[in-house]
Amino acid sequence: MISVERKVKNRILDTVKKLEGLRDGHYHYDELVRRAEYIEQEFVSYGFTVERDEFRLNGRLHWNIVATPAGIKGCSEWILVGAHYDAVMDSPGADDNASGVAVMLETARVLGPRKGLKCVAFTLEEPQADTVSFLIGSRHFVKRMKGLGHRYRAAFVLESVGYISHKPESQLLPPFVKAPRVGDFIGVVGNRKAEGIMEEFRDAAAEHAPGLKVVTYRSPMRGFLLLETRFSDHAPFWDAGYPAIMITDTAMFRNPNYHTPYDTAESLSPDFMAQVAKALIHTLNRIL
Repeated sequence: MISVERKVKNRILDTVKKLEGLRDGHYHYDELVRRAEYIEQEFVSYGFTVERDEFRLNGRLHWNIVATPAGIKGCSEWILVGAHYDAVMDSPGADDNASGVAVMLETARVLGPRKGLKCVAFTLEEPQADTVSFLIGSRHFVKRMKGLGHRYRAAFVLESVGYISHKPESQLLPPFVKAPRVGDFIGVVGNRKAEGIMEEFRDAAAEHAPGLKVVTYRSPMRGFLLLETRFSDHAPFWDAGYPAIMITDTAMFRNPNYHTPYDTAESLSPDFMAQVAKALIHTLNRIL
């Protein structure tokens, strides 16, 4: 009989494999749409109401996928779990960011459509061929939701959560950041308002996923003193004044396959991703 833990690992890895592949918003638009439709179907199968947060870029329709218990108008105060589903050009994007979407979907499957829980698959997080902008989808989303009067008690953004290395000196560090030099931990990066939810995640991991090493970092000045801490969809939440954290394997500071054709599912750790999912699920159980 396959254990529950093994089923979780298999399910997350299977999702990564279904999502990986060229899917930028310019050269592989149709493939990006196909991934969006798959994510929507998964959320619906878990009992969520799915809506599209649509916008256009250079004449093409793009959308963030919003999954809630009864629609975005059913509540005005939320806890959000998000991850971007597009990939950078010329990379299959397994770690960046099929891994984040897979952990988000597993979290949604386990928790179900609870009141106050909003899951969002963001599009166009990566730089696009036809513009110098990035974080396009999440910026549009945050601006729209703030205009609707929505508030976020916490936002958890999953950004590359599948790569781990036990080799000495496998972890690079930005200037002035203190952390282990072995890339076997999950990083949690938050703004000042997110100190409490960083602690909740660390405590939930210690209790329910004790094999997961957690390293937290509070980024001052909304990350403008260390711009690498702003390179994902949590940054628009920081700018809007919401408590938000990025949960990450640190991407380019650890994964040699980052933004290359070698970012494939075979390079990732199902156990690591499952541990991240467990820690996040139990964090949300504490605060929802």
